[in-house]
Amino acid sequence: MFAWDPRLEAVGVGRPLVSIIVTSHNYARFIVACLESVRGQTYTAWECIVVDDASTDDTHEVLTAYLAGPGSGAAFRYVRREGNGGQMEAFRDGLTLAGGPFVMMLDADDVLLPDFLETHMAVHLGTKAVAFTSSNQYQIDAAGTVIGGDHPDHLAKGFYRYVPQQVFQKTWWIWATASSMVFRRATLDLILPDPGVSFPICADYYIAHFCQQVGNSILIPTIHGCYRRHGENNFSANPLVGAINALGDVAKHPPHDVFRRAMIAHVLAHYDRFKPIFGPQGLLVMLYRLARYDEMRRILTEHADKFAPCGRGLLRRYVRFRLTRFAYDRSPFDARLMVIDPPQTAFVPPPPVPGRIWLGRLRQRLGTFFAGTQPTPEACRHGS
Repeated sequence: MFAWDPRLEAVGVGRPLVSIIVTSHNYARFIVACLESVRGQTYTAWECIVVDDASTDDTHEVLTAYLAGPGSGAAFRYVRREGNGGQMEAFRDGLTLAGGPFVMMLDADDVLLPDFLETHMAVHLGTKAVAFTSSNQYQIDAAGTVIGGDHPDHLAKGFYRYVPQQVFQKTWWIWATASSMVFRRATLDLILPDPGVSFPICADYYIAHFCQQVGNSILIPTIHGCYRRHGENNFSANPLVGAINALGDVAKHPPHDVFRRAMIAHVLAHYDRFKPIFGPQGLLVMLYRLARYDEMRRILTEHADKFAPCGRGLLRRYVRFRLTRFAYDRSPFDARLMVIDPPQTAFVPPPPVPGRIWLGRLRQRLGTFFAGTQPTPEACRHGS
């Protein structure tokens, strides 16, 4: 874990600014508690941009009174949109005003615990840079009462975990909500879609997954915020009924392939921005993770000039890439997420080669068949 080095201050180096973008639509009854939780952060290098996405309740009056009150200070800025554009457009408007190298998207109905930014920045400034971090969350109701001590989607489960590259052929989610995340601004600038391409709800699905493809992420196991389930959430409006994952109404969620194709189109449209960072080979592998066979064939035909430096037989290499990852991509996530322990003081080795996972499963089955023995879970997990 990163510990602030006093020698940095001696040479005039300061802590990085975190730009907190609060997006709100008709959340007047929650927004003051949200902003108060921002003011209470122990990490003091932050600014807050509040974007009212054309609310029709009394959000404007509540915000105006709050920001005029004592203690709000210049750290808060207020943007009022003329028309409702949804989560992506509200976040985009806030990002144009953000000045920090780190950014978080905070829903106005959620709250942060005092050590939220302190914890996330300690991880971001540790030994391994990632595109974003996600911590666990309490579940609270509309009245602010705790109704759950864990976010079921968050797969840290007691450990700091580094999330390596994952194939994006089908839907998956291993983080908590957008309000649990802190992003690198440079990554957001690279992946945010062009004007005209937007996701009014579930924008965090696009942002988190694309950031993961570009720069990976780290799961923080401890709880540093509260996700409010008040029955009127855009997606996660289902009640918390018990030991099932019923967080959101999937009928409201845009189809997975819409996000996936938007990412592919963005990479190809901005090839010249991605190329200096990843090189043609790195971009090719990124597209291997995103595209299906027929899509990859069309990409290699229509954009042959872009990937000519990668050599010949690129479609065969795509098939080989997918086959070697077959077992890996179907293994449990706890076998793929690398534990960082202690957090960020020393980094873990690269993830197991997909073929080794397949080999480990084969050895397990052969051992059971011939000797009636069962390899240890560690041997099965790492293919050893």
